[in-house]
Amino acid sequence: MALRDRDRHRIRQLTRELLGHQRHYYQEAAPVISDREYDRLFDELRELEKRYPDLADPNSPTKRVGSDLSNEFPDFEHRIPVLSLDKVYRMDELKEWTEKRGVEVNRELDFVLEEKYDGASIVLYYRQGELEAAVTRGNGRVGNVVTENIRTIGEIPLKVDVPLDFSVRGEIYLTRSDFLTLRDRMSREYANPRNLAAGTLRSLNSAAVARVPLKLAVYEGNFAPAVVSTHLDSLARLAELGFFIDRDICLFSRRPPLRLPSGKSLPGLRVFPMDRLSAVIEEKRKRRDGLDYEIDGLVLKVNDLAARPEIGQTSHHPKWAVAYKFEAPAAETVIDSIEIQVGRNGRVTPVAVLQPVRIAGSVVSRATLHNQDYIDLLELNIGDRVEISKRGDIIPAVEKVVEKDRGRKGTYRMPADCPFCGAPLVREGAHLFCPDPDCPERKIRQIIHFCRRDCMDIETLGEKTLRFLFQRGLVRDIPDLYRFEYRELLGLEGFQEKKVENIIRSVGESKKQPFHRVLLALGFENLGRRVVELLIAHGYDQVDKIIRAAREQDIEGFSAIEGIGEHTARLIVKQFSDPIQLRRIARLKESGLRFSEDTGLSSSDRLIFRDQRWVITGSFAHFQPREKAAEVIRRHGGRVLNTVSSRTTHVLAGRDPGSKYLRARELGIRIVKEPRFVKMIREGKGDADQSD
Repeated sequence: MALRDRDRHRIRQLTRELLGHQRHYYQEAAPVISDREYDRLFDELRELEKRYPDLADPNSPTKRVGSDLSNEFPDFEHRIPVLSLDKVYRMDELKEWTEKRGVEVNRELDFVLEEKYDGASIVLYYRQGELEAAVTRGNGRVGNVVTENIRTIGEIPLKVDVPLDFSVRGEIYLTRSDFLTLRDRMSREYANPRNLAAGTLRSLNSAAVARVPLKLAVYEGNFAPAVVSTHLDSLARLAELGFFIDRDICLFSRRPPLRLPSGKSLPGLRVFPMDRLSAVIEEKRKRRDGLDYEIDGLVLKVNDLAARPEIGQTSHHPKWAVAYKFEAPAAETVIDSIEIQVGRNGRVTPVAVLQPVRIAGSVVSRATLHNQDYIDLLELNIGDRVEISKRGDIIPAVEKVVEKDRGRKGTYRMPADCPFCGAPLVREGAHLFCPDPDCPERKIRQIIHFCRRDCMDIETLGEKTLRFLFQRGLVRDIPDLYRFEYRELLGLEGFQEKKVENIIRSVGESKKQPFHRVLLALGFENLGRRVVELLIAHGYDQVDKIIRAAREQDIEGFSAIEGIGEHTARLIVKQFSDPIQLRRIARLKESGLRFSEDTGLSSSDRLIFRDQRWVITGSFAHFQPREKAAEVIRRHGGRVLNTVSSRTTHVLAGRDPGSKYLRARELGIRIVKEPRFVKMIREGKGDADQSD
C-alpha cells in the first residue's frame, strides 16, 4: 500500500509538471527543459499509468496532444486528427517498430523517411483550391485560426490551379541565418529559431508577422483516395501544387522500388533496400549541422495509405509513423560558481561556471542560466551536480539538477543591485536590467563591442587590453579610443614599442571603416546588422538623416521599412534622440570616422542581390578577409548564409573551396567565381548568366 501511495503521488507530480512544460512549449514558445528530458518524464508517467490505470488523470498528458490553444484567436474544430508522434532514440527500437507494422497488416510494407523540421505545427484547409483556414494544432481536436498571419508567408499558395478540397500539415520554421539576423531586434529573448517562429505565428499583428521571413515545410497531405494511394503520391501532388517539401526524402523497401503513378516525381527522392536504413540515418545525422534550418530528428512513415487505418492510432499518436529523435550530446559536471554579467545595454545574465567537462569534442566550462525564472524551474544552486547538453549540438545548456549539494539549501537568488555600480536592478519581462548608463561594466562592454572584428575591427585592442585602459581611466568611453595618446603606454609592463605602434596603426586604420560598420559598432539596442543594412538600403545612408528623422519622431517612417517593426522603430527614435548618444556621435565625427555610406552606386542598383542567398567558400584575391565579400553582398540586398542548403541561390567560390563547393554542385546551385563576382558588382547586374 505504501508503494501505491508513493506512485499515486508521483503520478500527480508528473502530470502537473508535464502540463506546465506543455504550456511553456506550445503557448509561450519558451520551453525550459530539453525534448529528451520531457520525453523521459512522459515515459515515466506512461509506465506508471499502465501499472495503475485507475490512478491516471482523465486529462493526463499521455492521453492528449500538447495544446497551444489561446483565447486571443478564434477556435476551429479540426476535420482531421492532428496528433503528436511517438518517439524512439535507438536504431534497434526503430527496426523493431518497422517489423511490428508489417506483422500488424500481415504483408511487407515500404517506409518513407523525412527530416523532422523543428518549428510550429500548422494545418491548412483548402476548399475548391483556395485557402479557407490556417489553424494551429491546438489540442488535436480544436485549434486556433491564424489565417491572416499565414497569408503573409509568400511561399504558401493561397490558391492552387485545381479546384480540390484537401488539407495540408506542415511546420512553420525559421532558418538559422534568419534567426541570427533577427534576434538582436526582437523585443523579447528567443533561445532558438523554433521559439521565434512559434511566437511570431501567434502575434496579433499580421504586419509584424510579415516582417519575419517565416517558411513552411509540408509533410502530410490529406486528399480523397481517388487522388492519391501512397504517401509519396501525396507529397508529389503537394509539390505540383506549389508547396515546399523536404528535398531529401528516402523510400525504404524490401521489394522492388515503387514508382510514382502518372509520371509524378519528387525532387531528390532516393530509394534504398530496407537494410540501408541505419546507414542513411547516420548519414543524415552527420549532415545535420550543415543545414541552415533546424531538425530535431527524422520521421519514418508507412507509405501505403490503405495500410494506415489497419495499423491504427492512439489518442496521442498514429501507430503508422514514428519520430527518430537525435539526442543532444550531454555530460554531468558540478557548478563551481555563478557569475553575473551585465551587457552593454544593461541586461543582467547569470552564467554557471562549471568544472570543465568534454562534450561532443570540446571542453565546456560555462553555460548561461538565462534569468531567475530559469534557475527557479531547475531549483539550482552553486555546488549542485548538473546535466549539461549542447542544444543543437552547439550551445551549452544546463538541463537539470542530478544531485543537490547537501551543504547548501534552497535555490540561487540573483542580486537585487548591480554588482558593478550598485544601482537597483529593474525587471523587464523575464530579465533584470541595470538602468545606470554610467555603469562601468556597461561602458566597458560598449567599448569592447565597438572594437570587435565584425564592427570596427581594431584587432590590437582585445578585451584584456581594453579593461586595462578602462581601469586606469585612460579610455572611459568610445570616443576616447581616438583621443588617447597611446605612446603614454610605453614603459608599462606588456607595452613594448612594437605593440604600441601596432595599436596606433590599427586605431588609425579603423577610421576607414564604412558607415554601416560604424553604425553597427555603436551597439544601439536592436540595431543589428540586418537593421543597419535595411536603413542604408532605404535611404538612411547618412547619420544626419537618421538623427533628423528621430528628432521628428518619425516612428512610422522607420517601421514602414519591411523588416523593421514598430518596437525597433521606437528604439531607433529614442536612441538617436538621446543627448548622450548624440554627443558621442559628434565626438566620433570630429575624430574622422565615416558617418555616411559611400556605395558608388545609384539607388536603383543598390539591391542587385535582393532575395538572393549566398554562401562564401575558399580564399580570394580581392576580399581579404572574405567577410569583405559578405559585406558587399549584404550591401546590395543579398543575404549571406553559413551552410549550403536547397534554399541557397549562389555560392561564391574562391581558391580551395572545399566541401561547400561540392555540396553546391550536388544540389545544382549556381556557383560564381571571383572574377565574375567582381564583374557583377562593377556592371550592377545581380545575376550571372551561367555558372563558372
